[in-house]
Amino acid sequence: MFFGRCSSRRARVLSRVVVIAVLAAVIPVDGPRVPAALAAPSGAAKMAGFAGYQVVTGEAVTVGPGKGAQSTAKCPAGTLVLGGGELNTVLLPTGAEVSSSNPDIYDNDWDTSFTNTSDLLPVTLRTRAICVSGLAHYEFAFPEPYFIPRGRTRKSISYSCPNGLLTLAGGTDGTQGLRLLDSFPGGSNEWQSTVYNISLLSDLHSRPFNVCGSGVTRTLKAGDGVKVPKGGRAHASVDCPAGSKVMSGGGESFPNGSNMITDTYPSTDGKTWTVYVKNIIDEDSSMRVRAFCGS
Repeated sequence: MFFGRCSSRRARVLSRVVVIAVLAAVIPVDGPRVPAALAAPSGAAKMAGFAGYQVVTGEAVTVGPGKGAQSTAKCPAGTLVLGGGELNTVLLPTGAEVSSSNPDIYDNDWDTSFTNTSDLLPVTLRTRAICVSGLAHYEFAFPEPYFIPRGRTRKSISYSCPNGLLTLAGGTDGTQGLRLLDSFPGGSNEWQSTVYNISLLSDLHSRPFNVCGSGVTRTLKAGDGVKVPKGGRAHASVDCPAGSKVMSGGGESFPNGSNMITDTYPSTDGKTWTVYVKNIIDEDSSMRVRAFCGS
């Protein structure tokens, strides 16, 4: 059935994560958190729903064949990063492959790391960030990094927000040796992802990030499944109900980890989430788009 960074900046962010994790250890939750007191703008706790909503598109980043880079979309002052993703220009069997797509918990932006696997063509990629204001509560939750052994190994990850808070969005961080296969809102209160270590020589690590909050009505929308033929590509979209806005989204594959994400992004009007994938297994697969919508 079909339902189926630059290395210096990444080192700085990871070192800060360790500091925050130590500070957050006094909070009785399963995993470190960056609480709302560190993240939410003044007065946000008095408001409910979205006081403001916009989709920001970052500067275009172009890289040549075989090169990797990072792309960012930053939320403006007075707003908070919620979800995000990226879209690129090469829709060939080769092209952009995503290593990570996640919120930057210190710079209030969404970051994407990618590699251009084309032998001939440059690729241009733009990151989009969903930026909101007016949430009653807002914080990040994230566990310790997961170990992904060398040897073309897949790892499925599921992580939830603390009790009493909704998962509004999520993402997964990692290095250039990883590839993002699945990343989507789960059926309960979790964000699910599958990462793939393509290296035969290096063990790697990946960390999921959940954006948690309250004061918004959340709806999960799942689109129709589409077939992804062996060696081929496919794309699909899902729309949020009237009166709501897309908060986050992604693609779910069947079998799990059978497709590689090349594009995953919100529409600029906040109504739709779209995902492009390519099949990386020796049989047909399927994919559907799942999105969290909020009002």
